[in-house]
Amino acid sequence: MNADRPSVAIVGAGWAGLACAVECVARGVRPVVFEAAPQIGGRARAVELDGLALDNGQHILIGGYVDTLAMMRTVGADPDRLFDRLPLSLRFTDGFELRARSGSPWAQALAFMACPSLTWGDRLAAMRLMAAIRRAPAADETVTQMFARTRQTDTNVRYLWAPLCIAALNTGLDDASARVFAQVLRDTLLGRAGASDVLLPRTDLGQLFPVPAAAWLTRQGGQLRVGERVRGISPNADGFALDVASGPELFAQVVVATSPHHVPALIGALPGTERIAAEIACLGYEQVTTVFADFGEGARLPQAMMGFADGVPHWIFDRGALGGPPGLMACVVSAADAARDDTERAVIDAVRRAFPSLPEPRRVRTLTDR
Repeated sequence: MNADRPSVAIVGAGWAGLACAVECVARGVRPVVFEAAPQIGGRARAVELDGLALDNGQHILIGGYVDTLAMMRTVGADPDRLFDRLPLSLRFTDGFELRARSGSPWAQALAFMACPSLTWGDRLAAMRLMAAIRRAPAADETVTQMFARTRQTDTNVRYLWAPLCIAALNTGLDDASARVFAQVLRDTLLGRAGASDVLLPRTDLGQLFPVPAAAWLTRQGGQLRVGERVRGISPNADGFALDVASGPELFAQVVVATSPHHVPALIGALPGTERIAAEIACLGYEQVTTVFADFGEGARLPQAMMGFADGVPHWIFDRGALGGPPGLMACVVSAADAARDDTERAVIDAVRRAFPSLPEPRRVRTLTDR
């Protein structure tokens, strides 16, 4: 890449920061990516605990993430090889099951109509919600209020909408934005053919995008400065000055791609940012906890991904069925508010009640993020 091209500093080497750097290269701009942590990937990366290869949370993608999948292909990460792509399936441990075919929104409608666990009242209520979300409401409301307005049944909320909302937004129904959740449903259930497909990773999260993106950026002349913290950003006659350990560095433009709680300290010296910094400082955060339990090589689930209607955990993934260590299960609790030890014990108890053939786990490792 031409060294005379304009340069941009990107603060944060998570998926957003790395995607920004790839886009900069495509536009002929030289990216320099700063990451304070000793590794790239942010909140979706590989980790190792006591010799056990894990991720820092169980993540999935959906077929509607077309830009993400295109970005993966740009850096040489082939989604067809790295994911198991399956039609949407909501299968719960108590027997409820909805299976959709990969295809148009009509395929999703047929799935509702054909689901034996739904009554005709449930099906009609689901169609009411699908009709209501085709246009964004003039004013926002909570997801609970939207369900009341569209007269959703208890069954629909319990097995269809609540699990999807909590998984997508990591926020309870009484606090989640109906406008945001409706957009999620439009992009998936009402999206293009295949938009609702579930993409289950067959490798660690680092190999999906961060690692190949870093290698691609290096080949293109970009810089990744891992383990180098940006302490602040200040205005400069030619752009911006970044305060790093080696001294101020100047850039024409800066993109901040960190977690929100880091932003106020970074932009505090920039004029005109007081309002946005104050708004970000007022944000609240919900925890998401993933309990990794090793039940031994003979342990398997009936399906690679299954739900718990009671919500602790919300979802369980058979990592052994997805190319990981046999018998390793990832159990996800979204919007988790209990103490870590209590959540861990509740999850293990619920999993063993649902699958009585599973033994006591040999190892349990719990990761909590927000």
